[in-house]
Amino acid sequence: MHYLYLAVIAAVVLGVIVGFAAPGLAKELKPLGTGFVNLIKMMISPIIFCTIVLGIGSVAKAAKVGKVGLLSLGYFLMMSTFALAIGLVVGNLLHPGEGLHLDPAAAAKAHKQAEGGEGTVDFLMGIIPTSFGSAFTEGQVLQTLLVALLAGFAVQKLGTKGEPIRRGIEHIQRLVFRILAMIMWAAPVGAFGAIAAV
Repeated sequence: MHYLYLAVIAAVVLGVIVGFAAPGLAKELKPLGTGFVNLIKMMISPIIFCTIVLGIGSVAKAAKVGKVGLLSLGYFLMMSTFALAIGLVVGNLLHPGEGLHLDPAAAAKAHKQAEGGEGTVDFLMGIIPTSFGSAFTEGQVLQTLLVALLAGFAVQKLGTKGEPIRRGIEHIQRLVFRILAMIMWAAPVGAFGAIAAV
């Protein structure tokens, strides 16, 4: 796997060289990076679903799941706050975007779009998928997470009867991670295309 890291680094360096040497050609390479990102996005929902269902379905008592869930939520909030603090400090020290001459009409349009954002109720209702399968097909991570949580608790409540389902999802998870490993070998090509285009 360390060969892959070296290949990605080499691809990034090559992308920089191509970007400076032939900018016209480099811009045409953008679909390589976009295609790789889309392949990774394609795998997010199945990975979340399998991991959450197996994690919850394997725990014997629901109380343990609740404890782990609370710890995870606490960790998420702590790391989010830490990331926000870093962003605020860097933004106040470096002043990114200073000196940019933006079109006032475009800025007003973006501001207007931001005002029409969804509220808390809309956000919560958006977590509920229109169907069981749409959570996977529409690429909505929170919807996938909700379906995975429900499926995980259902498998847990089934007890020994849910064991064949859990084993089946384990096999699906192996398949998903095998596909992901195959996609990762395209990382150098994706990195080359993305960096060259930038």
